[in-house]
Amino acid sequence: MTGTAGNVGEKTRHATGGRLAALDGLRGVAAVVVLLHHAMYTNPDFPGAPGGGTAPTGSPMWWISYTPLKLFTAGVEAVVVFFVLSGLVVTLPVIRKRGFDWVAYFPRRAVRLLVPVMASVLLAAVWVMAIPQVSTQPKGTWLSNSSTPDFGWEYIVKAWDLLGGDGQINNPLWSLRWELVFSLALPIFAVLALAVRKWWIGGLLGACALTYLGVHAGSGELQYLPAFFVGAVLAVRLDAVRNVADRINMHWYRHPLWAGLTIGSLLLLIAPWLVGPNVGDITELDPILKGMVPLAAAGLVVVVLGWKPLRALFESRPVQFSGTISFSLYLVHVPILIFSTYLFADAAWFVGPFLFGIPVAVLVAVGFTWLIEKRSHGWSKSVGAWASDRYRTWFGREEEQAEEAAHDRRPQEATQRSA
Repeated sequence: MTGTAGNVGEKTRHATGGRLAALDGLRGVAAVVVLLHHAMYTNPDFPGAPGGGTAPTGSPMWWISYTPLKLFTAGVEAVVVFFVLSGLVVTLPVIRKRGFDWVAYFPRRAVRLLVPVMASVLLAAVWVMAIPQVSTQPKGTWLSNSSTPDFGWEYIVKAWDLLGGDGQINNPLWSLRWELVFSLALPIFAVLALAVRKWWIGGLLGACALTYLGVHAGSGELQYLPAFFVGAVLAVRLDAVRNVADRINMHWYRHPLWAGLTIGSLLLLIAPWLVGPNVGDITELDPILKGMVPLAAAGLVVVVLGWKPLRALFESRPVQFSGTISFSLYLVHVPILIFSTYLFADAAWFVGPFLFGIPVAVLVAVGFTWLIEKRSHGWSKSVGAWASDRYRTWFGREEEQAEEAAHDRRPQEATQRSA
């Protein structure tokens, strides 16, 4: 990917290994938010957690959940940011490269996703078997729902099945299902994004409307897939985003404007929480606000690319490090947090997940990135190249013969027409 700069005379393309470096940083920050989100879920009193209650007004849990501090634990919203980023990054090569190699793309993308997923499931099985997972929390809480007291090898097989399986031993795999569905349906997403190139506002509003319907009806497809489409629209409009950012950065008001857009996007991202614990009692308000989350995520993408100080922050070494390990951290952290909670069951609730689980999850993610994820990149490229080569070997000659026959017919047809 590539990134954007912002002043007159400065190139808008900032290349770092062909990637949009600032967006890698945004992905890393989102992964850290998901990590904190699940660490808080180990406390059954955390508002929003399965089986959780509503915290008394003014209590620490209330401040963490119903004020802008929620940004640090807005895990579900951070996953939507992941989806928008994936929609942008995966769609961009399709619309930029003439003759995009679809034959290489599908096996390459499958290996890129499935190899780390399968490895993370095996690692999760180790953590599950390492300590008895018999929850002392009430049924219906996140820890009870995510524990596996009766582990068997079948759980591994079901976790590997992203489309129809069960991620019981590795909770975050639910989102990888939508990543895989989007990856398989990429041609459709790309065509639709190109179709709304001139009517992009309508495309974004349509995605928000579908998200609203998904939240309202409890449909995962409608709730999450539109976020990928928002990313695809951003990919189609990326040059326009750069041009607008350049024009904004020419004026004195650039910093107040970017700051306002940043704050507005962040607040819109967690708007249902800011309304308060009784948002669900206000008819239609909760699904409407949740329907706007993909738009908020798109706003964050734009400001991270366009506002130079913010872009510099997300391109800094610590944030880039979090981006480097983000996918691995996302895949490995939940089984470690659950293991940590049981390991320190007799201590204060935060000791296991926060003082032990989070540091261990980061260390394991670093090793997983080096041992599995980076190698999966190389394997995916090799598999894609092999598939493309095999396709040309098996079908290329027939296509060449058809083209030669068509070429030979053209002079004859022209002669006949002139006669």
